[in-house]
Amino acid sequence: MGKDRCLMRIIEMENPDSAIIFCNTKADVHYLTAVLGRFGYNVGELSADLSQSQRDQVLTSVRAGHLRFLIATDVAGRGIDIPGLSHVILYSPPENPESYIHRAGRTGRAGAAGTVISLVDVMQKMELMRISRQYGIHMQARDLPTEADLAGHVAQRISTVLESKWRAKDSMEQERLRRYVDVVRVMAQDDDQVLLLAMLLDNSYQQSLNTPPPCPRAQARSGAGRAPRR
Repeated sequence: MGKDRCLMRIIEMENPDSAIIFCNTKADVHYLTAVLGRFGYNVGELSADLSQSQRDQVLTSVRAGHLRFLIATDVAGRGIDIPGLSHVILYSPPENPESYIHRAGRTGRAGAAGTVISLVDVMQKMELMRISRQYGIHMQARDLPTEADLAGHVAQRISTVLESKWRAKDSMEQERLRRYVDVVRVMAQDDDQVLLLAMLLDNSYQQSLNTPPPCPRAQARSGAGRAPRR
């Protein structure tokens, strides 16, 4: 689960509008589709196990915005155009330099901005640097988000969601909610009951997962509207 946790942290920190997550095997595609689905994301998969008609249906859903994440093998790496795709994430490193170019090329098309993120270990990093030199691609190293980073980010997002709901309530409804302030303080002192409060926060957070960010994030870009990152 180590690499899976890293992927989830990146997804929640980046909060991409839409993304393709590339794997090298069908087994990883099936697994990650299940994991992201259980975490509440709108996700579909694309691999050689699907018929052409099924692939077309998945791609239609992605282009229409019904699916936010597409988990795919290299069957999606060539000849597929998804307008507005904000991110490409390489969960598995490319098997050759050409695969990297085809995968990365799914985002940042037609002059649009896009981000490519590669999850690599020490040896895979060396191969990625060779690809960087071969194609003249500027890549930026990024440390993986920590659990503390993620907790702070999620807390801010949940606070924003809940504050918006609070402001939408009238004075009588707000007064009704104030009755539970002391109840929350009491429950927060018990570890078992803290989990019950966490369940309530999860309900609000799940509702926000597939909501696009309120405004575009200002991010550094280079090259042809694309800044691949590790």
